[in-house]
Amino acid sequence: MVAAALMGAFGCRSGPASIAPVGLTPAEPRVVEEWIDEFMPRQSRLYEVRPWRFRNERGAAAGRAAVRVVPPDSLRFDYRGPFGRSGSAVVIGDSALWVRPEAEFRGLVSMASMFWASLGMPLRPPDNVKLYALEQRDLRAWRYVVDGDTLNFVVRGTPARRLLAEVRRRGYTVGVTEVELDPATGLTLESKIDFPLDVSRFSFTVRSIDTLATFEPTIWLQP
Repeated sequence: MVAAALMGAFGCRSGPASIAPVGLTPAEPRVVEEWIDEFMPRQSRLYEVRPWRFRNERGAAAGRAAVRVVPPDSLRFDYRGPFGRSGSAVVIGDSALWVRPEAEFRGLVSMASMFWASLGMPLRPPDNVKLYALEQRDLRAWRYVVDGDTLNFVVRGTPARRLLAEVRRRGYTVGVTEVELDPATGLTLESKIDFPLDVSRFSFTVRSIDTLATFEPTIWLQP
């Protein structure tokens, strides 16, 4: 169920307008990397997610999950859902190292950037990417154009209170992430990822974040 929310699917519906503001111009990577640094953890974190919810036109489901994050770009995601359903995945950057069960996580790689953003951690720009940015009062926005995809990010508030992210592909909005941030800590409070083409939504509330967590190396091994 959760994995389905991470997939999205192409259909005949057109997506919403882009979240990106007007006025983005070519930018140097160092500018955007400085903005992203504000969101990146300096040490490992354990997110307790309860509840997560997924809904589409066919129904809805809910459950709980744990997300273990190790800087700079590694995470393990474990979820439990209704009727004993469960799954796990390890993601390194925008690529899945392994997923279980595989069918449940089909498409995770292409939407990994949305999941990272939902945790309040936008991915750094890839190498050799076309990069655009805009800074205004209480707003920072940037864009990556790579491999036919356009990734837009918008941060609102000083300090940051809201993070938006989207993936657009072939002129369609594939996924949009909206994150409510704690202005005191910069950490995620609530998130939702909408998939307009599939008319589905994955949302969750962060119950707690352990910023002193330590993990055994075995968490990266496939069961």
